[in-house]
Amino acid sequence: MKVIIKIEDYLPNTQQIIMRICGLHSHKRIDDYRNYAIDIFDLDMTDNETFIDSLIIKVKHLLEQQDESEPILDENIPVEIGAELDIQNLIDKVIEGKIYSRGTRLLKMRKIVL
Repeated sequence: MKVIIKIEDYLPNTQQIIMRICGLHSHKRIDDYRNYAIDIFDLDMTDNETFIDSLIIKVKHLLEQQDESEPILDENIPVEIGAELDIQNLIDKVIEGKIYSRGTRLLKMRKIVL
């Protein structure tokens, strides 16, 4: 999933940024989402790319909370299906699934023992 971030303010005294985050394909403007104050003292400040990556890792739970708080459209409510597979029975039904993300990122470690 691609996300967008809007940094609205930097507070150097408290080492925080005020930001908004949402999915790139959101149906609402980023300014319609809530803003958050995020501590930046533990983010990777090497360059823009590592800063953004470490920021997204730190706040991705906020994006998941936003998705969960959005109302489900009536036509998108999934139906219960049994455990036995019957593809004919699934035609024209809304069914629920989950995407498991296995993102790759740098892992901080000292030594690898094989």
